[in-house]
Amino acid sequence: MTDFGPIHVVEPRVPHTHTIILLHGRGSTGEEFVEELFQSKLSTGKTLQEHLGSWRWVFPSSAELWSTAFEEDMPAWFEAHSLTDPTARQDLQMAGIRDSVRYLTRLLGQEVDRLGGGSGKVVLGGISQGGAIGLWSLLCAGADGAAGRLGAFVGASTWLPFADELERHLGREAQAQQDTTRAADTGEVDSDAFVEEMAGATRGTLREPNASQHSLLSVPVFLGHGTDDAYVDVSLGRRAAVVLGKIGLRVKWREYSGAEQEGHWLKEPEELDDIIRFLESISAV
Repeated sequence: MTDFGPIHVVEPRVPHTHTIILLHGRGSTGEEFVEELFQSKLSTGKTLQEHLGSWRWVFPSSAELWSTAFEEDMPAWFEAHSLTDPTARQDLQMAGIRDSVRYLTRLLGQEVDRLGGGSGKVVLGGISQGGAIGLWSLLCAGADGAAGRLGAFVGASTWLPFADELERHLGREAQAQQDTTRAADTGEVDSDAFVEEMAGATRGTLREPNASQHSLLSVPVFLGHGTDDAYVDVSLGRRAAVVLGKIGLRVKWREYSGAEQEGHWLKEPEELDDIIRFLESISAV
């Protein structure tokens, strides 16, 4: 069983109304992420925590996984062999995605229970690889109603692993026949079988007559990305937004330039301002 790192929690300063679970990128931890994030400021001069004083901030930490790219153990939600070619060695990604999604689904359930079952008061999000595993958790957790209707998803500088397979399996234009038939012709049986294993239940509910009312499709999504991101190319973020849209989610996509860490961070203050406006617009605040 995978051993995940400690969860860093910042409790609300006033009576608790909402919870946000934010996931760090590869090579970081929950504690490191919160330290960096709470140094970033809105145009008002406030931090996110100061603006959302009634929110409980939950920063989980991933497990330590062997990186084939760096040839060392490092914090990661799953193994990503290459970001220039996200389909490279996808077999290495599967175990980590499976374990992390299961772990995060349980965590989501715990935070929903803490709010008395008010799943609409819980927001999920992440940066870089944390955003990627967050999107997978969003697509898989709602299949059996375990997470209910989350308030929103917020991602920054991220991408969607197995994007092509997810589009085939969950996209509104997907054919009714078994997608593994196509996979057999393209040599992608393993990746398609994995997506079917993880998201098969979601796929079934999305094809029901009242699919438009599915709790997953009611979750608004914000994705921000730097056009000058040196680590996760903006094209990967754009692809994620397109696929999520084809699945039926409402995606607000924003691009920025000039962020710190070679474009691989939240752009201050514009992106932080946009995130707050997004949350306010969907009444999550």
